[in-house]
Formats: sequence, structure tokens, C-alpha cells
Amino acid sequence: MILALEGLKIIEMGTFGPATMAAGWLGDMGADIIMVEAPLNQAMDAAYKEGGRTRAVRSRNKRSIVLDLRQQAARDVLHQLVKTADILIEANRPGIAKRLGFDYETLSAINPRIIVCSSTGYGQSGPYAQIPGHGLVWEATGGWLKMQGQGYGNMGGDYTGRPWLNYFNLPDMKGAPRIMASILLALYAREKVGVGQYLDLALFDSVIAIKDAPVQPAGDGTFTRVRPSWNVYECKDGKYIAFAAGEAVQWRNLCEAIGLPELANDRGASEERGQEIIQIFNKIFKTRTRDEWFAKLSQVDTEVAKVNTIDEAKNDPQVKTRDMHVEVIGDGGQREVQYGNLFKLSKTPGRAVHTRAPNFGEHTDQILTEIGYSKAKISGLRQTKAAL
Repeated sequence: MILALEGLKIIEMGTFGPATMAAGWLGDMGADIIMVEAPLNQAMDAAYKEGGRTRAVRSRNKRSIVLDLRQQAARDVLHQLVKTADILIEANRPGIAKRLGFDYETLSAINPRIIVCSSTGYGQSGPYAQIPGHGLVWEATGGWLKMQGQGYGNMGGDYTGRPWLNYFNLPDMKGAPRIMASILLALYAREKVGVGQYLDLALFDSVIAIKDAPVQPAGDGTFTRVRPSWNVYECKDGKYIAFAAGEAVQWRNLCEAIGLPELANDRGASEERGQEIIQIFNKIFKTRTRDEWFAKLSQVDTEVAKVNTIDEAKNDPQVKTRDMHVEVIGDGGQREVQYGNLFKLSKTPGRAVHTRAPNFGEHTDQILTEIGYSKAKISGLRQTKAAL
């Protein structure tokens, strides 16, 4: 089976976050991903160490070499790797790459075709570039947290109320696809111009781009949090059903299907009217179980979904049909479930799990041998702990 990115060599220096996620997707599609990892230290989160759940998922289909880039001998190894690499992905605070010898200027002198992608919180420029952070920080700066407040300002209400903290990391979820897309764009451009380039990816930019909200509230109340057509309702069995019937035809179909045709042209334009309709809907949906309602309403062309638990989602027939959960065998022989391949290409399909996530430095000797290091030189690197 030919894989779409087979033959592509990528050096990943991401440690965690969207850089590792994007590299993982590229690995699923056949790229050779070499993780250049720093020696373990107490600052590294346990979730990303050997055996962690996150590492198991995001580092599948990759190889691991450990280099202490504070030592020149380790930097020499990295530069040797770069000679035959297509892409280097790094996720360090601006300035660190320059200090440790893997900035674009240095690497492009070694290999003019190299594409270097830097994924950072605020990017390489701007007054906040050196401020560290995780998703919550960039969501706050970008206005996303305030959009999630009680006023739900992006939906036409006011911006009052305490901000809500997101369970998931929005910048990571949105940043990883941008990293992957930027890399593929640069690869396409390289075919035209013959050289690589530098990619400056700020996760903060993803927050700004994804908001898709007016600077000022719309003010018509159509999209407030009390919107009946865009809501969840508890059913007879205590489970919930969700609707996003944003278009008039879907709203009409919904109302007619639940026996309320008189509401087909009344979507609760005002907050007061919206609350009245929600109360009517609350009573209606308590008359059947969630699955009974879904079986009925999924047939009438309206935007409806079961509010699944994690376990229910795992076993949902849609997930199974799309092969979006696969069972793999971990390093210790344990069975675990991971998400499947995201990219469905008819002629060059990917591989959800070709190899398990590597142990820390598992491929150090193998990778060093591939780039011409003798056993004696490898032994020397290990003795000085330049490589582990």
C-alpha cells in the first residue's frame, strides 16, 4: 500500500501540544517522523513521558532519539539529520532555536530545501512573543473566554458575566490543522521554487481566526443562549438531545415532527419569547427517551443529535462505520483504544497505527547509524550523554 507522504522525513521537536498532534497526523499518512527529544527533567509533564496516555496517542508512528542540544556534539547530530530531512517542526519560545542551533537561518544553510515550522503561543513577533502560556492564556487574550461567558456575546447577547473555562484546549485543536496545512502548502511551493521556507505559526492567531464574531453584539436576540432552536433538552430517561436547527426549514420540520406546527414561524426572536418556547419544548421532550426522539427526528431533515457520553460516543455506529476508534496493543501488551485515521484518501489511505509510540530514546542508535555514525562514535555520544 502506497501512503500519501511516504518518503517524507520530518524532525519533530515539539514535546507536546499541537506540534506533536500535527506531526502525528503526518505520520499517519506515511511520513517518517523522528522525534528529537530532550533528556527527561522534572519540568516535563508526566502525561508526555514514556507510558503516558497522551504520548501513546500523539506519538504513534514515530521514532525517538534523545539529544542534549546544550552540547555541540548533539547539535552536530541534529545538523546531520537535517541534511536529509524535509521538515523540522519546533515548539519553543522565540530565541531558543537560535541559541541551540536549529533556527531557520542555520538549518537552511545546511539544507536549502528544509522547511522549518515554529509553533508558539504568540508567534515570533509582537509585545507578547516572550510570554509563556497554554491554551487558556491565548483564549483569554483573543476574547474567546469572554465569548463563552453568560452573555454569550458572539451570539448577539451582551458580554456580561463570568468567563467560562473550556474543558478542551481550543488553540491546540485549531492550531494543529494550521500547522499541517502550512507545511503542506510549503511543500507544494517547494516543488515550484526549489527551496524551503520558514513558517511562523502562532496559536493565538488560531483563536482570533476561529472566533467569527462581530466586534459589537448584534442586538437582535436571535442567537442568545435562550435560543430554542439551538439548545439541548432533557428526555424521559434523563439523557439529552441536542438541536442546531438554525435554518427556517429545519426549524419548521422540527416543530411539525413534535406536534407543534403553530411554532413553525416562531423561533423566539425575543429573549422572553425564547424562554416560553423552551419551557414548551422541555415538557414535550420529557415524554419520550432520548433514543426514541432521535430515531424519530433523524428522519425528518432537522439538525438533531444525541448528547452522548464518552463511552456512548466510542460505541456509536457512526464512529464504528468511519473506523474512528481503533484498538491497539501497547508496549506492555495492554489493549487500548485510540482515534482512527482522520484523512480518508481513496488511493493513498493512511494508517491509524503502524507502530506504537516509542519509548524514550528507543531509536537513538538506529537513527545515528542511519546518518553514518559508527558504533564507537555512538558509544562516545552516550558516554558524554550528548545522546541517550
